Amino acid sequence: MASLRFLASVFALIAVIALVADATPALNGTGHFQAHSVINYWAELAPASLVATRANIIATTHELVWNPILLSVLSAPMSVLFGTLALVCGYFGRRRQQMKVHVN
Repeated sequence: MASLRFLASVFALIAVIALVADATPALNGTGHFQAHSVINYWAELAPASLVATRANIIATTHELVWNPILLSVLSAPMSVLFGTLALVCGYFGRRRQQMKVHVN
């Protein structure tokens, strides 16, 4: 449970940083708001890793796993994707309420 709460906070931090990075040009007046996707960041930072991952996924699974499924997930804006992951991890990592059952 604690690990899911930790992951939720890390994913939320990444989502906020990505949102601020996307909104900074619009707030400065130097450009417009443009939400970058995960695959765009990945292609900018490590293009060889992206190509190798794509080739590995296509080689080990079916090609349909990469193109419609993973590509659609990775094409989502980074802040939305990591915000959703933060919500899911936060929901499953929440503290459960203790039920007190009294038997007479």
